[in-house]
Amino acid sequence: MRRGERSIGQLPRPLLLAFVILMSAQLVAHHLNRNSASVGYQALEPPLSVAIYRGAAMGSEALMSYLLAIKLQLHDNQLGLHFRYSLIDYRLLVRWLETISAISPDNEYPLLLASRVYSSTRDTEQLRYLLGYIEAGFDRNPQLHWRRMTEATLIAKHKMGDLELALRLAEKVASQPPEIKMPAWARDFRFLLLAELNEFESAIAIIQALLNTEAANDPDEKRFLREKLSKFQQNLFEIQQKQSN
Repeated sequence: MRRGERSIGQLPRPLLLAFVILMSAQLVAHHLNRNSASVGYQALEPPLSVAIYRGAAMGSEALMSYLLAIKLQLHDNQLGLHFRYSLIDYRLLVRWLETISAISPDNEYPLLLASRVYSSTRDTEQLRYLLGYIEAGFDRNPQLHWRRMTEATLIAKHKMGDLELALRLAEKVASQPPEIKMPAWARDFRFLLLAELNEFESAIAIIQALLNTEAANDPDEKRFLREKLSKFQQNLFEIQQKQSN
């Protein structure tokens, strides 16, 4: 148990009881209705205010935040059936995620749900709502959410086909000050994306700057950067040769 965290026995009994009731009701509904053949999707209801949830938490905001996140995650499984994410109102979904984050800002789970679960949708507009939420969370706490931001970059690139958006998100990660601890690969996303945009001159300039400073001090990373530098320089040379012919 981390310092400052309360054990289960120290949590407010009403909050623990609410958690048990919620999970029991979910299990009973699943058991009683798993054979139902015709079930209509029940839309999300708007969340209550953050103040109400915090008041109900009675000092256990972290647990309340996780409780609401679990409840939200179970929403697409209704009466024993799994419904498509396309049925969810993603604007309302993001409101729920924002509310859960506001209740306990140190909880990474809501952003993880956004990047790992709800990003399964194929709707690009729904994905934009999610990426906006992830970006806002990263802006508030880049140390906590840099992983989710790199995942957002991949979502923008591979699922949305929006390299410009992916590059903008990657540049936010790369521009974080040194006190934000993250692996070098997370900061290297931007020049890889620049290469895909055929912006080889910009990618080359970034790599050369990294190699000429202490920003890249790991031998494996330096080797990786030198390999990419050589490849991008060759690509740029080939493009310039085609243009001159």
